[in-house]
Amino acid sequence: MVRVGRGKRRYLLFHLTTEGGRPEAWRVEKAVYEAYKKLFGVKGLSEAELAWISYEENSGFGILRCSHRAVARVRTALTLIDELDGRKARICTVRVSGTGKTLKKTLSQMKSS
Repeated sequence: MVRVGRGKRRYLLFHLTTEGGRPEAWRVEKAVYEAYKKLFGVKGLSEAELAWISYEENSGFGILRCSHRAVARVRTALTLIDELDGRKARICTVRVSGTGKTLKKTLSQMKSS
């Protein structure tokens, strides 16, 4: 029997800025998945192994997980999101890491300063 590894994963810390108020987490998640699917198709979406880890509506920071081979494509999809709920929006990647723990630590440091 041949064992298949789960592959290497990367975690992306992103920040969302919008005009007006911040949209709900499920709307941001849907926009990210739709932008990626629009650019790279359903096959690309499955190969990216994109997973929503967390999003804080009050601060606008969130964490995504993806395959290490899809980091550049995920970053591209995030930058192409320019509207959420009819309001201008911008998503920037703050940091990429090999562990979610490191990003959570970075996020807590950013909040305290």
